[in-house]
Amino acid sequence: MSSAAPRQRAHRALFISLVNDAALFPPAALPVDEAVRAHHGHREAEYADLVGPFLVGVGAVDELVATVVAGTPPPPAIGLVARPGTSPADITTALSSLRTLDGARVVSLDTAWAPDWRDLDLDGLVVNLEVGRAGQDLALDDIAAAAHVADVRAKFRTGPTPDWTWPDAAELATFVLGAAQRHLPFVLTGGLHHVVRGEHGVGGQVEEQHGLLNVLVAVHASAGGADEQTVRELLHLRDADALADIVARWSSPDVAAVRAAFAGYGCCDVTDPIGGLGDLGLLAPSGA
Repeated sequence: MSSAAPRQRAHRALFISLVNDAALFPPAALPVDEAVRAHHGHREAEYADLVGPFLVGVGAVDELVATVVAGTPPPPAIGLVARPGTSPADITTALSSLRTLDGARVVSLDTAWAPDWRDLDLDGLVVNLEVGRAGQDLALDDIAAAAHVADVRAKFRTGPTPDWTWPDAAELATFVLGAAQRHLPFVLTGGLHHVVRGEHGVGGQVEEQHGLLNVLVAVHASAGGADEQTVRELLHLRDADALADIVARWSSPDVAAVRAAFAGYGCCDVTDPIGGLGDLGLLAPSGA
């Protein structure tokens, strides 16, 4: 932290259950047993209240079940992630397997938006529907219509994959504003390891990444009616102290508005963003 004086801490509620544990996914891609043990460590840490559910892909469910059967306690809250192209039958089978685990609760399903997504047996789950670049308005309209009667949110990928190029600030701003205009809550996934936008090493290569604080202040601005240029500029900002000062000044209503819009995101090492928030002096000890 570069500021000379200690910074006022942000409301801890801004970060409660914000970072979902995606340790099974790249670039961390931990083995299942190691990821589960690490998750239990997070649950016992001082920052436990900041960590959301343990995320598991459909293809890793059998191994997770086997790990639990072999004696490892399951994560208490599990989110199932079905990448685009996963069949409804495979999703149903994976959900059924996870629901056999004593001591665990399946809390969410992430899957791709498609016109027939309602055919899935959602059984009270929170559903995060990933939208792509093409037809985004149609997808957001459909999800927003369903949000009146179901616990459903939009999802957008902020990091690159082999078949998804990194979305720049303009693309992310378009999504954030599209969700705000529809009063639609959303989650994000991929790439949000650091608190401020910048170039970071990933797998031996340098990669441009969005910043968590950038997203938070952009969401706050969008909730207040900011235009696309303003949201885009906030996503471009690389001054960590300036961003931290903004969120540290937020009132409880500000925090509530941001978290009503931005429900959370998956990160393969939850200690990366949490550590960054701590380094900036934004976090008070739990219960303080």
